[in-house]
Amino acid sequence: MKVNLMDQIEQNPITIRGWWLRLCHRRRLVVLSVFVSWALFTAAAWLIPAKYRSETLILVEQQRVPEHYVEPNVAIDIQQRLQSMSEQILSRTRLMAIIDKLNLYNLDHGRTDTDSLLEAMRKDISIELVKADGTRANQVAAFRVSYSANSPRIAQQVTAELTSLFIEENLRNRQQISEDTTTFLVSELDVARKNLDLQEQRLREFKSRYVGQLPEQTASNLQILGGLQARLQAATDALHQAQQQRLYLESLLNNYRVLSPQASAPGKTAAATQSVELARRLEQLQAQLNTLSANYTPLHPDIVKLKEEIAATEKLKAAVDAEAARNSSAESVATSVKTAPSDLGPAMQIESQLKANEFELTNRNAEIKNIEQQIDGYQQRLNLAPAREQELAAITRDHEQSRTNYDSLLAKKNQSEMATNLERRQQGEQFRMIDPPSLPQKPYFPKRLAFSFGGLAAGLIFGLSLVVLSEVINPQIFGEQELRAIVAAPLLVSVPSMQSANEKQKRVRTRIIESLATAAMLCVVAVVTLLVYHKS
Repeated sequence: MKVNLMDQIEQNPITIRGWWLRLCHRRRLVVLSVFVSWALFTAAAWLIPAKYRSETLILVEQQRVPEHYVEPNVAIDIQQRLQSMSEQILSRTRLMAIIDKLNLYNLDHGRTDTDSLLEAMRKDISIELVKADGTRANQVAAFRVSYSANSPRIAQQVTAELTSLFIEENLRNRQQISEDTTTFLVSELDVARKNLDLQEQRLREFKSRYVGQLPEQTASNLQILGGLQARLQAATDALHQAQQQRLYLESLLNNYRVLSPQASAPGKTAAATQSVELARRLEQLQAQLNTLSANYTPLHPDIVKLKEEIAATEKLKAAVDAEAARNSSAESVATSVKTAPSDLGPAMQIESQLKANEFELTNRNAEIKNIEQQIDGYQQRLNLAPAREQELAAITRDHEQSRTNYDSLLAKKNQSEMATNLERRQQGEQFRMIDPPSLPQKPYFPKRLAFSFGGLAAGLIFGLSLVVLSEVINPQIFGEQELRAIVAAPLLVSVPSMQSANEKQKRVRTRIIESLATAAMLCVVAVVTLLVYHKS
C-alpha cells in the first residue's frame, strides 16, 4: 500500500501553491544557503589578490612629408609590423630585463623558473588594435598597450616600459629597413653600372670595327656612292674626250707635216688650213665648256681641264695664224730656209699637247680605276648593312635594357636615400603616445560587487535545489487537495493542528527569532554590499 502511495505521489505533479508551501516549510534551509553562499563569495572577493590594469593609447602617426614627394621604404602593413614588433618585445631577453629591473613576481613563490615567469608576464600583457573611422576603416589608427599587476604602481611602470619599447623599436626597425633597402639598391646599382659599361664598350667596339657598314651610315653611303658614280661617269667622259683629243692632235700633226712643204693655191697655205681646223676645234671646246658650266662649278676638274685645253688651242691657233701671215708676206723668198724654222714651232706645240694628252689619259685611267674600287667598297658596305643592322640591333637592345635598368635603379636609389634621410630625421611614420600610462585607482579584478550579487544568486539557486532534492528524497503531502489527488477514497474529515499553550508560545518565539535573524542577515548583506559598492 505504501509503494502504491509513493507511485501516486510521483505521478501527480506538484502545483505552484504546493511548491510555495514546501518552500515556506524549508525556509530556514533556503535563507541559510543564501547567506552562507553570499558570505563565501564576498570573502573570496576580498581574499583573491586584486589585479590592477594600466594602459596607454599609442597613435600611429603618418609621415609628415606627403608620400607623392617621398615614398617610404617601409611598405609592410602596420598590423604585420605590430605583430613582428610584439614578438620581439615579448621575447625572453626583453621581458627578463623588465622583470629584473622592476623585481616583478617576487611574491609569486610558485613561479621560480624563468619559463613560468615569462608565461605569466605574457598573459598579463595585452595589445589591442584600434581601427580608424570613415574611409580608412580598414587601417590601424592606434593601439592600446596594457599590463596587469597586483600593484597599481608596478602596472604603470611596466606599461611605461612597454610603451617606450614599442616607440623605440618602431623607429629602429623603420630606419633599419630603410637603410637595408638603400644598401641593397646601391649594390644593385653598382652591378647595373658595370653591366652598362660593358654594353657601352661592346657598342663602341662594334661601331669602330664596322665603321661605314652601320645602318645609320647607309644614307651617307648611298649619297657617296651616287657621287662616285657621277665622278666615274665624268671621268669616263673625260677619258673619251682625251682619246678624241689624242686622235685629233695626231691627225693635226700628220696633216701639218704633210701640208707644210707644199704650196697651196693663192691666199692659202698649210698654216691657213691648220688655222681653220683649230678654229673649228675651239668652237667644239667652247660648246663643251658651256655644257659643263651649266652643270658644274668653275672649280670642277673637267671645267678646269677644258679651259686649259682651250687656252692651249688658242695659243696654237695664234702661232699658226702668225705663220700664215709670214708665209703670205714672203711668198717669193726662199721657202726652204724659212719654212723649216717657221713650221717647227706649231709642230712642237702639237707634240707637247700629245704628251700632255698621254699624261691625261694615264691619270684618267688611274682615276677611273680608283673610283671603281671605291664604288666596289661602298657597294660592299651597302650589301653588309642588313647583317650589321641585325647585330647592332641585338647589341643596342642589350644596351637599352642595361640603360633602362640602370636608370630605374638610380631613381629608386635616390628615392630610397631620401626616404632613409626622412627616417633618420624622424619625419616618417611614428608611434606617438597620446597619454602617459594611467595609474589605476581601483582593481579591475575581482569585481567584488559582482561577486557579492553572484553569491546571493548562487545561494538562492543552491537553496532551491536543496528544497527540490529534499522533496525527491522524502516526498510529503501538503493540504487536502494534494491528498484528494492521490487517494481515491473520499476525505471524511480534516483534523487541524492541535497545540498547547507552551507549544504556541514556543512557535511564536521561534518565528520572532527567525524574523530577527533574517533581518540581521539582510542588514549585514545590505551594509557589506554598500561598502563594497563604494570601494569599487
